[in-house]
Amino acid sequence: MTLNTVIHIGFPKTGTTTHQNHLFSKHSQILYLGKPYKNENFEREMQNLIKQESTIYQSSGLKDYLDTLEIDKQLKNVLLVSDEIMVSVSKVRDKGVVAQRLKDGFGAFTPCKVLITLRNQLDILKSTYISGCRLLTKVQVPKKYRGRFVDFEEWLEFSYENLDRSHMGNFIYINTIDYYSRLFGKNNVLVLLFEEFLHHKEEYIKKLADFLDIDRHESMELIKTAHDNERINQARLDFEHLVGTRFPIGKNRFISKAATVFQFFHKIFRRDKKAKVGIPNYWMEQLKSIYGDGNRELMRKFKLPLEEYNYPL
Repeated sequence: MTLNTVIHIGFPKTGTTTHQNHLFSKHSQILYLGKPYKNENFEREMQNLIKQESTIYQSSGLKDYLDTLEIDKQLKNVLLVSDEIMVSVSKVRDKGVVAQRLKDGFGAFTPCKVLITLRNQLDILKSTYISGCRLLTKVQVPKKYRGRFVDFEEWLEFSYENLDRSHMGNFIYINTIDYYSRLFGKNNVLVLLFEEFLHHKEEYIKKLADFLDIDRHESMELIKTAHDNERINQARLDFEHLVGTRFPIGKNRFISKAATVFQFFHKIFRRDKKAKVGIPNYWMEQLKSIYGDGNRELMRKFKLPLEEYNYPL
């Protein structure tokens, strides 16, 4: 089957949910199959592609589903799949395996292109921590420690000590981008910056719409004021720090007095400033050493204005 096909792999915290909910799933020229999934069969096949062991994974289910699609090429310009879990360090054991499966599964579609969205590593680390990594989860720790609060600097230290399997290591973007470029062809890979989406939206949408071969004006109208996944408030972060270092926070582990206090302060949370964490100076230098070489390589290969947005160089 011949159809312009694009796979948006993320990265997380780069406006992916906003793109999925307001642009990809609503544009009249896009046949959208991605997150949030509307077809259970396709979602199951994508989850298998992303998570299943190679010893049991079968690509035939995905290919069979794609073969059954009825596409009116006069109405749809592009088939689009978007799911940031494809490059999630907590969900994916080997991103290269996922990339190869995507290539094999969507290989019947010509051309098959890849969209990758990035964000300054200093900001994406802070956002990732605040959005979920501040609390230990069942994946990380024994039951009695679940819900305990982790200090930002402690989280950075743990991430650095486990660089190959941590968010910090996952945000060495050059590794993932180079792999997809070799697999799909550099001319079939578009890299966009979250900062351009925030500050130069028209130029960002122009690049995106041209790559997808969809109408720019409709794209801009759909997404110009959209914003999902609001950051938690500072009062909530402070409260979790106070209570969560002593007691697990969760539906079944939260002591009644702490729950009462939380409910009392909930009204304040809604009016409080957004949560922030700061990166200490000694970590700034460490992060530059981790990300600098790869970021300079991205600037050279993809002409990205990383210096303008203060990426570690």
